[in-house]
Amino acid sequence: MILAAVAANSESLAFHAYHALIRPALRDAACGPLRRARHNGRTCSGTDRGRLCDDCEENVDDHLLAKFTMVRKALDGDIPRTSTGTVVREVQVIVDWLTAPEAATTSLHEASRLIRQRPSSAEPAGVRAARAQLVHHPLQNLEARVRRAEAVAMGASARPERDLIQSAWAEPLRADPTAFALLLDAVTRLRWGGCDPYAISPDLLTRLNLDPAAAHQKLRGALAALLELRPDFYRANVILHMEQGQYCQDLVTVVSPESLFTQAETRAEARRDLAHLLAHDPRSNGHGIYRTLLGHISSPTPPVLPTWFPGRPTNY
Repeated sequence: MILAAVAANSESLAFHAYHALIRPALRDAACGPLRRARHNGRTCSGTDRGRLCDDCEENVDDHLLAKFTMVRKALDGDIPRTSTGTVVREVQVIVDWLTAPEAATTSLHEASRLIRQRPSSAEPAGVRAARAQLVHHPLQNLEARVRRAEAVAMGASARPERDLIQSAWAEPLRADPTAFALLLDAVTRLRWGGCDPYAISPDLLTRLNLDPAAAHQKLRGALAALLELRPDFYRANVILHMEQGQYCQDLVTVVSPESLFTQAETRAEARRDLAHLLAHDPRSNGHGIYRTLLGHISSPTPPVLPTWFPGRPTNY
């Protein structure tokens, strides 16, 4: 197929050609933002090998169709204009490229390959303009837009930081500027894929003149206040975004900020104690006893202690 097919009179032929020209590069460019926004950074895969999930494929196709419509209008003379009324130069370059005599002898798939590659000084101006206007321009702020749409679909706020800053119901949370800054930072990080609200950046700690322990204490208080003021907001904008992390392994019973934090601390302390016992037990058979204990604890049906524990009391 030739490049000039994108400018063909037949709408179906033109779309087939445009799909082959632009979609490979568009999909490549969209994969990263979509994976971060919808899949928490994990690989996105659909039912067929080489496909994204249905939602991500739909996002790519929506952007593809929108720009195809723009190109067809531009080929008919309706070229987009800037806010000052001047024609968008890159779109004019694309029109000239698709309608030039050379387009009738240019391989469509070769042009698609060039658009998919990294920019180079030797590439045709039409390739550069197509990559900019038809691939990267429609994907501006894609990650933020998809994150917002996904959050709203789950019942969360479109802009939780705006609600916290402007809403009248959040006024008590703003009474302590330091605690509020920590809360705002935590909610924003969770919206952008974080799982641990207590992973406060060193820069913010320095700016607020806090050590980690004091910051954690203030943040726990702010989260608890948010839970009390707006349980639905807390559930949709905090808990739902934490479900990929270690703090949300049991959302049915763990709901409060204090419980989430202390649960993680308890687990870490238990690991330290166990490591200490294994490393420092003075008895020659100590390591074997503890390993046996761990094996029985982790078995599907732990036995009653007196039936197997070495050195058990005779009148247990």
